Amino acid sequence: PAPAVHAERKETRKSAGATRTISDLYLSDAVIGVKESINCRSLDELRERLVAVLGQNSAETRLRSARFVIRWFFPDGLDGVAGKTWSAYQDEKILADVLRYLYLSQEAVMGACVAECLFPIESGMRVPTSVFDRFLGVYYSGQPTKKTVQRLKTNLMKLGFLERPTSDEDRLISVSPTKTALLLLTHYLFAPAGARTVELKRILADPFWKYLGFKSEDAVRAAFREADAAGVLGKYVVADQLEQITTRWSLDEFLA
Repeated sequence: PAPAVHAERKETRKSAGATRTISDLYLSDAVIGVKESINCRSLDELRERLVAVLGQNSAETRLRSARFVIRWFFPDGLDGVAGKTWSAYQDEKILADVLRYLYLSQEAVMGACVAECLFPIESGMRVPTSVFDRFLGVYYSGQPTKKTVQRLKTNLMKLGFLERPTSDEDRLISVSPTKTALLLLTHYLFAPAGARTVELKRILADPFWKYLGFKSEDAVRAAFREADAAGVLGKYVVADQLEQITTRWSLDEFLA
């Protein structure tokens, strides 16, 4: 079975009166956290270490950031997928892809914005503020504040989905995720304990590949076909109405 934290998909819609605060995202703190976690024995030790090494002037601010790092990027514990990714690859790009997935899977409003609001928009297209106003209005069942809209857009820029070429315009840009991150998270979510056959429609129903930045189901299929040809998957089968992959290893074996 997939990790318990992913066993049940949370409802992405919030009821009226739900918390409407979007916290600032600091990916540089997350990277520090993952690298520091390799030498820690517990999440408490990691939190203490982050309070000591993060760059914010206030100890209270460092503690708050440390708590967010642990909540967003270590939902599966100290020996989770973030630390395993860094230990296996020592690659900033692959780690950034996994961190993007972890953040969007934990921060529901941000994940819904990427998977439901931005995904249908073509890369390079202008995204007016009204698009985010409408999305947040439906999500929270009420008019969002300007601060909430601004933090949503700022965090999307930090994640690599938006750029602001002019002072009054936001544009959707291509994230260009690594194929390794797609395969790694496929093992993490669908075959953590060993080889397993999974229907492609089940994989595509999970928004993780949208969080990574893939813009079409065919792009995901192409990556799986390439992995199959390279022997990284057990097999990729398309026959009549059947489309499925069979993994070759468990997550830890894949990383090894």
